Amino acid sequence: MIFLDTNIILRFVLQDHPIYSKKAANIFAQIDRGKIRIYLSWLVIFEAVFVLQNSHKLSKTEITEKLFPMLLLKNILFENKDLLKTTFEYYVDRNISFADAYHAALMAKKKIKEIYSFDRDFDKFPQIRRLENP
Repeated sequence: MIFLDTNIILRFVLQDHPIYSKKAANIFAQIDRGKIRIYLSWLVIFEAVFVLQNSHKLSKTEITEKLFPMLLLKNILFENKDLLKTTFEYYVDRNISFADAYHAALMAKKKIKEIYSFDRDFDKFPQIRRLENP
């Protein structure tokens, strides 16, 4: 198992570097063929989403179209992979930050119905009760 850093994902998605993008494509081809297994963290995913959205100005839909299928590859492993679909759906359909989308999906999985937050994006979820004061 090999850990995958964000820059490999970005070079593969953006195809913006003559050397690194080809190397990244080769890595993903090896993953897809089952020659290597990859582990990554949600922080890698968050960083990739952040860079694509803020530095490269991709829309949430474009980001989802580029990242979601790649992250579903069976040889890419990470904790709570079962939250991937719901997280991307919330991110696009509810028009909220990727972090809030992940947290809402995680709360549903853990059956947590309340959150202390000043972020009104959580009000978009009828199953979540947002609290501001104890």
